[in-house]
Amino acid sequence: MKIDKNVLIIGASQGIGKALAEEYALAGANLVLLSRNLSAIEEISKTLNSQGHQCDFMQCDISIYEDVKKGIEFALNKLATIDLAIINAGVGNPEWMINFKSEGFKNSVSINTFGIAHSLEFLIPIMRKQGYGTIAGITTLSDVRGYPCSSSYCSSKAAASVLLESARVELKDYNINVITVRPGFVKTAMTDKNEFYMPFLMQTDKAAKIIMRGISKRKSLVQFPWFTVMLTRLAKIAPNFIFDPVMRMGRKADNK
Repeated sequence: MKIDKNVLIIGASQGIGKALAEEYALAGANLVLLSRNLSAIEEISKTLNSQGHQCDFMQCDISIYEDVKKGIEFALNKLATIDLAIINAGVGNPEWMINFKSEGFKNSVSINTFGIAHSLEFLIPIMRKQGYGTIAGITTLSDVRGYPCSSSYCSSKAAASVLLESARVELKDYNINVITVRPGFVKTAMTDKNEFYMPFLMQTDKAAKIIMRGISKRKSLVQFPWFTVMLTRLAKIAPNFIFDPVMRMGRKADNK
């Protein structure tokens, strides 16, 4: 499996991002980690450096334009080239429409959608100048429908997936690979908050290995596990008279 030499991971403080940092370090990549959780990425970096790996870090809130600009400039300064950028930062909190707040929706969009948009704005010129590069954006298999208790998450991630698809089509001519990573349910601090059943829940280390393999093969789309992929394809084409009652049955009784 071919591993990119210089790797930037945005959103590396926990979950999939942390697991990816550990896997890429073990594979010999030079790393820069960005996250708004400074203490967490400092600890991860300290551990990886103590093991003989090369890892730098900087605090960065992906929802803030200037933070992303400074973070990517920092990464380029440390790595000299950015061969692979993984945009992993994301947020998702359970929210039932009966208590819907637009502020929560804005927060989801600012991180899940605009975070990727901010990153693309600064990564594309760098990779055009290099003459190559790979950008992997992590969205979700839940981007196909408006699932209960996940309206802001599904909406913001759907926009992110479409944005990445447009980027993939356009940037191929510039030797820039754009990969959309659509995981199913992965056990993280974010999914621990979910108030609904999560089939085929996967551990982060397994998810990270699957993502790495997909990126190394330069797949345009990395999605897993396969059974959840099949379920979401069915959900996408299901008529509303089937989709709606099935989704209502899946809600927790105390939220009906």
